[in-house]
Amino acid sequence: MAEKVAKKIDSQTIVRCNDLEVKQGDINSPLWVMEVGDKIKVVMDVDEYIEFMEMSKKLLKENFELKLEKAILSEFPIDYDDVKAVVLEEMKHNEDKNIKEIVEKVKLEHPNLFYNLDLDKIF
Repeated sequence: MAEKVAKKIDSQTIVRCNDLEVKQGDINSPLWVMEVGDKIKVVMDVDEYIEFMEMSKKLLKENFELKLEKAILSEFPIDYDDVKAVVLEEMKHNEDKNIKEIVEKVKLEHPNLFYNLDLDKIF
């Protein structure tokens, strides 16, 4: 059983506690603080851990999408979806650059995807 769970959560470590000493609280609690030598570990139910990791991935994706949208819209795209596709493709080749740098690079290389607003001429 533990091997299946370890594989599901991509872990190589399985620990069996034979002599478990509960210092305080309830052993049936879904969340534990465990002392391992001089280190402190947090132990939680498998289902809660999986749910936590899925929520974290969802939040990271939403955060990325919002940053991407903000960076693209700040450059006045003609078609947001076209620019997004080009930026995402460029990100595959430039993993070391941040989103804003990649959007600026795409704007320089593909100016036809953006409105040309020369604000100096307007004011």
